[in-house]
Amino acid sequence: MSGAMNTARTESVTIEQLQAVNEELRRKKLDAEKDRDLFREMYSKASMHVSEVTKENNELLERTERAEGQVKEGLQMVKGTYEERVRTLEAEVEKWKGQAALLTARDRRTLEKEEYRKRAAMEPELREDNERLKEELQKLQEDYNQLAATLVQIGEQELNDSAPPTPMLEIPGRPIPRITRMSTTSVHLLG
Repeated sequence: MSGAMNTARTESVTIEQLQAVNEELRRKKLDAEKDRDLFREMYSKASMHVSEVTKENNELLERTERAEGQVKEGLQMVKGTYEERVRTLEAEVEKWKGQAALLTARDRRTLEKEEYRKRAAMEPELREDNERLKEELQKLQEDYNQLAATLVQIGEQELNDSAPPTPMLEIPGRPIPRITRMSTTSVHLLG
């Protein structure tokens, strides 16, 4: 009988040990499944984050390229406007020079002393007009250089800030440069 009891005790210990091992293995399996689910979730989140960052980078790159194009187009437009204005003023100066030369030549041929006095009276006015036009041309050239530098500076600042880089969009705290024509001989920058 003691052999049977020993066997029963051994079997009882073995069954209890096996049940404990079985419980431990089940618990480890559950832990492993939880870890697996956690890793899957973390991988999914990481993948989503990478996708979002890639999308954001692509959008920023597209905005940067669009801003560079707008800055280049804006500079070309402003440059074209000022070049046309300079050509117009130069043509006007040439017209006045031609008119002064014509009047001077005609006066030499046709006028007597009285006519010489009239011509002498008109010459200072024509010189003043000529000087005024030269000064205005110089002023417009300075305005053009200043505006071109401002546009380049704005473009560079917008590219550095990664803000929507367009001189046409309103940016809080920054005036929108606008060119208005005040007369046929002057251009003013408002902003």
